[in-house]
Amino acid sequence: MDSSASSRRWWIVAASVLGLYGVLAVLVRVAPDNVVDRTILRWVSGWDPPFLDDTMEWFSWFTDLRPRLVLALIAVVGIALVGHYRLAAAIAIAVALTAIPINALDSVGGIIAGRIRPNGAPFLAYPSGHVLGTVVQYGIAIYLAFRIGLRRWLRTLVVAVLAIPIMAVGPSRIFTMAHWPSDVVGAYLLGAASLITLVVLLEFAEQWLAKRGLLRDSKRSQSDPSTTPSR
Repeated sequence: MDSSASSRRWWIVAASVLGLYGVLAVLVRVAPDNVVDRTILRWVSGWDPPFLDDTMEWFSWFTDLRPRLVLALIAVVGIALVGHYRLAAAIAIAVALTAIPINALDSVGGIIAGRIRPNGAPFLAYPSGHVLGTVVQYGIAIYLAFRIGLRRWLRTLVVAVLAIPIMAVGPSRIFTMAHWPSDVVGAYLLGAASLITLVVLLEFAEQWLAKRGLLRDSKRSQSDPSTTPSR
């Protein structure tokens, strides 16, 4: 994503995925109580293996806003402590630039879809905030696992662990009847578009800081092969 041409391609991909998110919101508005949502909801909420109730409830808690904020703060501070000052600052800039637009798209999607949750809670259902936040946060963490150049075995382990909440959060929200399946699909779409945008802006911010000679990384992060960027 270093070249402007590559960035433009990713912007197009993000815009296309965002368009699908908008189309789905309109479809939900037209048919909020549809057979597809109800069939999938009954199927998923009817799963009954041992320990599944507690597992799904735990994932719903773990992917809530407060635990995610704590983990995000720890991650950014950790990146700075190992000497990647510029990358940590770039993350902060990218998040600051995208936080309000992502929340606005979340809210607008809910207003367009205009339906409440299957459990009767008086909140807008579309899209799922848990899924959206999890895709963005753990998706960017997976990107950073490659970006900071972890050793291959450690990177594989980290990516595998980070992928679990991304895959589990959607089914957990359906299983607990907190969201309709289309709410979850919409959140994955918005999350993917937001993640692409966040990564493009992160790299742009890092290049902007580099051109101005701001926040050079420590010598340790530049010389240690376990933290050398791998592109």
